[in-house]
Amino acid sequence: MNTPSEKNAVLVVLFLMLCCNTIIAQPISYPLNIYPDSKFAPFIYGVASGDPLEDRVILWTKIQVADTTQSYNLKWQIANDAAFTSLLNEGNITADKKHDYTAKVDATGLAAGSDYFYRFMFEDKASQTGKAKTLPKEEVEHLKIAVASCSSIWSGFFNAYRRIAERKDIDFVVHLGDYAYDYPDEDEHVRYIPPYTKDVASLAEWRERHSYYLLDPDLRAAKQNKTWMVIWDNHDTDCEKPGTQADAIQAFYEYLPIRMPDTLHPERLYRSFRFGKLAQINMIDMFLFRGKESYAENQKSILGNYQDAWLKSQLSSSTSTWNLIGNQEMMGSWMSSKSKVIKLPGNGTYFDPGNWDGYAHDRKRLFDFIKEHDINNTVVLSGDAHMSFITDLTTAPRNRKIYNRKTGEGAVGVEFLPASISRGNMDESGIPKEFIPLFQSFSKGWNPQHLFCQFSKHGYGTLDITKERCVAEFWYSKILSMQDVEYFGRGYTVKSGVNHWERKFNKRRSKSTFPQ
Repeated sequence: MNTPSEKNAVLVVLFLMLCCNTIIAQPISYPLNIYPDSKFAPFIYGVASGDPLEDRVILWTKIQVADTTQSYNLKWQIANDAAFTSLLNEGNITADKKHDYTAKVDATGLAAGSDYFYRFMFEDKASQTGKAKTLPKEEVEHLKIAVASCSSIWSGFFNAYRRIAERKDIDFVVHLGDYAYDYPDEDEHVRYIPPYTKDVASLAEWRERHSYYLLDPDLRAAKQNKTWMVIWDNHDTDCEKPGTQADAIQAFYEYLPIRMPDTLHPERLYRSFRFGKLAQINMIDMFLFRGKESYAENQKSILGNYQDAWLKSQLSSSTSTWNLIGNQEMMGSWMSSKSKVIKLPGNGTYFDPGNWDGYAHDRKRLFDFIKEHDINNTVVLSGDAHMSFITDLTTAPRNRKIYNRKTGEGAVGVEFLPASISRGNMDESGIPKEFIPLFQSFSKGWNPQHLFCQFSKHGYGTLDITKERCVAEFWYSKILSMQDVEYFGRGYTVKSGVNHWERKFNKRRSKSTFPQ
């Protein structure tokens, strides 16, 4: 920035920003496929639903305003039909500066296991029409959810979110963290433009980051058309920086359609959702609490003692056939090996000692609890790794007396870890593609409990649940350009009462606009 004209232009922009509260700092132009939904202004950030119960669901929106000294009254409606001729509930809610003009309402009086349409209104302007679903009652026989994590808006396009939005066979979205990133990876500048690339360090910047994410139409579509259950992870909470965790948590609650489980302790986001007698999902938080408390001398807890007791109580008292655990980072081991040829990540024993592998004794306590209390059908859903894994959960993967890798006998449950929505993996780290299958082969050799691993693709997973079985599928999308197709990877089945993945898998490969 050396010319007088460039300096003068910057001074003019700064003057306007300081002197006129109707000017909002935004880049001169957005990257490809980043734009506000101006057709529905002031609801340019869309709508969302989440945290469903049998008789209610959270509805969310945000308005863009010019005058930030006022509060604004919004009307909300929820109905059986998209024309809103059969209203079930309606009311008013205030959007104000205190919560960055976001609005969130707990819409009650709904029927269990039902689909609804909702919208917000400001004066004579209506928002997008959203879709929401409540949790079912006891008699539910089938459920299908999408499992997602790690969506860096700079690393690539959110094609996977668009595919989730389009699918008619998915009931809910379970997002396992790193929904909004605190900073862009320096090697993944696919959709990159200042000033929305800085590392956030305040409440105002966290709000700005969440707002920027909602300028992506594919993310808006996924939130508009599906009901979400979300947990945060490290990039959402940015707790590496002293003093910013509370700001990140506040913005997360403001911008996601979630209820606060404990108003006195907003950091306790862990909570349960029960899908009748078919399944219960316990959304846990291993990130904020790991290593902060001890459960015995010289033994650190990964969940903290309060959450640990809560989870075990939820598991032991469950009356549902399937016990799902929504968990941010890999729970089953990912063991490494010391190499004299190349330097591998991790400590020579584990690839990532910062996750459950760093708390092996505490993990064993959980697995032993599951076994001792005869808790069957435990399915852990995980994210964070940016790669794809199908894993049997066992206390001793390499001990043949405890775990049989050929049959799966000895496992206490299973883990399903789909790829990232867009965040990079081996494909983006500079490793030649022809070497990636070799790394996958080495990893499986070191980890007999891993039935499948894939280190270079992106997308999401689905879990199809009936009383007899759960089927986990990997669905992959390109991220370097906008795409209308997705690719089926593999499907794995765990049968009720077996507690390990079937050794036969579905390797059908298909290419379609989206599965119906």
